[in-house]
Amino acid sequence: MLAQNKSSIADATGFCLAVANFSVHFPCSVAGASRCYGTVASAGTDKQKSRASASPELAFRPKQQNKATSGIVEPTILRTGRGSSLYVPSVKLSPEASKSPSVHKIHILGEDARSKFIAHALSGVYDSVERLAWTQTSNKYRYLQRFDKDGISTIEPLNVRRQVHVNKSDEHIDELVVSSNSVEGAMEALEAVKHRVSKDTEVCLMTEGLGVLEDVRQKIFSVPEKEPTFLLGNMSHKFAFNRNFDSVRQLRHGIWNITSVDRAAVMSTDVAKVERQSNFVKSLLAAKLLSTQYTPFDSWFKYKLPGVIFDSAVEPVCLLLELSYADILQNSSARKLVSSLLKEIIAVLQRMPEIGRGETYHELLDIDRAHKALYRRILHSRHRQSSLVQDVRMGRPVNVDHLNGYFLRRAYSLGVEVPTNKMMWDLVKAKNAMTTAKRDGYIQLEETSVRPDMEDEYKMTSSS
Repeated sequence: MLAQNKSSIADATGFCLAVANFSVHFPCSVAGASRCYGTVASAGTDKQKSRASASPELAFRPKQQNKATSGIVEPTILRTGRGSSLYVPSVKLSPEASKSPSVHKIHILGEDARSKFIAHALSGVYDSVERLAWTQTSNKYRYLQRFDKDGISTIEPLNVRRQVHVNKSDEHIDELVVSSNSVEGAMEALEAVKHRVSKDTEVCLMTEGLGVLEDVRQKIFSVPEKEPTFLLGNMSHKFAFNRNFDSVRQLRHGIWNITSVDRAAVMSTDVAKVERQSNFVKSLLAAKLLSTQYTPFDSWFKYKLPGVIFDSAVEPVCLLLELSYADILQNSSARKLVSSLLKEIIAVLQRMPEIGRGETYHELLDIDRAHKALYRRILHSRHRQSSLVQDVRMGRPVNVDHLNGYFLRRAYSLGVEVPTNKMMWDLVKAKNAMTTAKRDGYIQLEETSVRPDMEDEYKMTSSS
């Protein structure tokens, strides 16, 4: 709204930009916070001159003071040239905003539903959240659909900006979240954005499977001195796109577990662990919607492994035998195959040095407990369709090289025999290749309509 005022007053829900005798009120995107604020006025006012002379070169975003003044941003005068100055008044930030670190821009590289939710959640912590795409930009799905404990659905607008292509800018990226359902997609994304990444960048990698970071370091950031700092993330939230409501639908509430890992670190239970939380980690922890938890690397696996074990022991059986999750419970031969895969995976995990030996891993490393936990998960998922079956049917990349393939590589280095996993790895790749060849062999038909006065011409053209 426009009003004739000679001064501007920042309130708790927005800010006023005053030019000459007019002011404009802009609401903030975060309730109770004033994110961008300032007053533009002509030079010459005694009050403003005194402020300018007192602090002529203050930064645009002054550092916060002690705990007593935490959340208070002191007033600032900025020179804008042509006899004008920009006055930033003292304002009160929201608790989340006031705790955010000095870096206030984050890039989200992803084209899945999870990446949109992360961008929405972080918009309350960062001043600028930029969504990046490495293939084709898309700005569909503008709403977030969530369900409470009573099953009541709420729909709210997603607080995200338009997605831009990674090659649109050469601006350096300080903090980056890479989210992809496929390892192949994550590798392509990092390859496309690596010219904007340096050793000063922090990257949180969100992918399915294990061993992805090793491939990233080997194929993309092969020079240790130039590689960014990496975080690994595992999210138990579940999302999907809902075309009917043009929304990102949150299927399940969960936790985002993140950890840091050093290239030179060889995790062992005999070596003391030193964990340091960077400003990037602290910002992720400040976003309440994400329910982020920072976990030491050797303990992080207890959150990651249950999903990896399920995808390695159950999904291949569903694909090759063309069974649903519920069918496995009724098929004795399928259950034997699942048990054989699980036994080999547990044998590899028991010899991996980065896996802890504490009480938290007993359910994973004890074959009987692991067997019961796996079948509880199958029972819980019995009404859903196999995700691997859907990926192969739709022609999406499969992650078998970082599921069964990962355990194959580790088994070879640790001297463990895993013949069933080797067979499954070969069969899944063969099945995927056959389905791809069959799908590529389809003849695409295009249905068109022909006006009555063009029927004769169309028939002559088709016959010739």
